[in-house]
Amino acid sequence: MDRASVTQFKIQIATMDDFESWLALAREVEPLFGPMVDDPSFHEFLKKVFREQRAFCIREGGGSPGSPLCGGIAISRKKNEIGWLAVAEKQRGKGFGRALLEYALDNLNHQEDVWVQTFDETVIEGRPARRLYLHFGFCDHHPLDPTSTGIPRVMMVLAQHARDRVLTVKQHTQRAEVKDEPLPRSVS
Repeated sequence: MDRASVTQFKIQIATMDDFESWLALAREVEPLFGPMVDDPSFHEFLKKVFREQRAFCIREGGGSPGSPLCGGIAISRKKNEIGWLAVAEKQRGKGFGRALLEYALDNLNHQEDVWVQTFDETVIEGRPARRLYLHFGFCDHHPLDPTSTGIPRVMMVLAQHARDRVLTVKQHTQRAEVKDEPLPRSVS
């Protein structure tokens, strides 16, 4: 995705006024992610990422804080990790996830590996998220315990050298039509 694609969406820092909108989005993904809406630790997580300005969102129609969300993403700069990403069901397939992920990656340390927990390849409902991460150069690193709903998970990594390659390919693609080579599928 090139910079022009990302800027077509108004990505903003989430605020406490967005709390209920984030809970509405979380409610949509609970069947995969596990319980969040009624979980006090998830509420604390949201409050913390809002306070620390580590949560970004795209609001419907570019609305003000508190408007319904197209999608949201939270990061950990300390762990260099994508902590949470979701796109509203009715907004999927429109590029919101890509824009949010690229924005988040731009806010993480480019000199270090980037981590994300997601669904393993056997989870059909999780394939769009996996495709997105794979598109950006992430690869499976190691299995994780399943979600509280029993969904198999995996830790993926975007190795620093792979990120450099993705950025280089993106730059070449912007200048001319260049066929991309497959990205490495595993980390040594």
